[in-house]
Amino acid sequence: MEDLNKNALVLLVCKRTWAALLLVCLWVLPLGAQANLHLLPIRIGIPHKTLALDYFLIDDFRVYLESRMNHQVEAVVHGLFNNSTAEMVRSKLDFAWVIDHPDSQFKDLVDLLAVPLYEGKPEASSYLIVSKRSTHAASLGQLRGAVFAFANRQPEGGYLDVRYQLLMAGENPERFFKRVFFTRSHKDVVKAVALGLAHGGAVDSVIWDQMVKTQPKLTDQVQVISRSATYGAPAFIANHKADPDDARKLQQLLLGMDKDPQGKELLKRMHVDAFVPGDARMYERQVQMRRALGEE
Repeated sequence: MEDLNKNALVLLVCKRTWAALLLVCLWVLPLGAQANLHLLPIRIGIPHKTLALDYFLIDDFRVYLESRMNHQVEAVVHGLFNNSTAEMVRSKLDFAWVIDHPDSQFKDLVDLLAVPLYEGKPEASSYLIVSKRSTHAASLGQLRGAVFAFANRQPEGGYLDVRYQLLMAGENPERFFKRVFFTRSHKDVVKAVALGLAHGGAVDSVIWDQMVKTQPKLTDQVQVISRSATYGAPAFIANHKADPDDARKLQQLLLGMDKDPQGKELLKRMHVDAFVPGDARMYERQVQMRRALGEE
């Protein structure tokens, strides 16, 4: 009888021990899962247009963000997509510097964090260029039947603006030019026009202004014959699924870069004056053009 009582006591102690261990495990596991999530890198998408596919600059920017946020950062370069906001959402990036903001399909899934200043303004425009050897083309209307070069089919900038201008002039954007081709970079648009591979082309104003300073021998071979109305500069946005604390830190970091010596040097290399808070009204013209072209 005494042995039976001892066995019952041992069994009771074992059950209580296992129950205590189970409670400890249930308490620790969520903390461990949370810690693992915190250790995941912050993924930031950067379209090659914004930093001209300068991988050294992109990595220096990544390292700068990583050191200031005290968190591993992964830079994801995306340049072959018509919709960089969609790429951010589909690839599950936390943040992205996009060239197609706002995207109506994903407007409820992203937040605007910051916008770059170019020459003191949070905007850019598209330049229409022709060769200096051309004597007959002084406007877009005079390029009917020409061979024309765009950088890409992305729904912003020159590709959007030129087609919108033609539509507003009563022309069919799909039939106005004899042939259209895509160079995949704005620098190559300038080269194509300079070499006579295209009669005209559309180039981003920010990239053109950079090239005038860095590649004057090339830009001297072409001329700007018109400038589009301005539109909102490429926006830094946050995925709604990103950690709110990370979003707050990144926004503060971007907005303070021009006050930090290392950040100021990076901005200079990016040809950006500073980052400022964004305003959705800056992008109304893009939305208007896309709607007119049936792309919104």
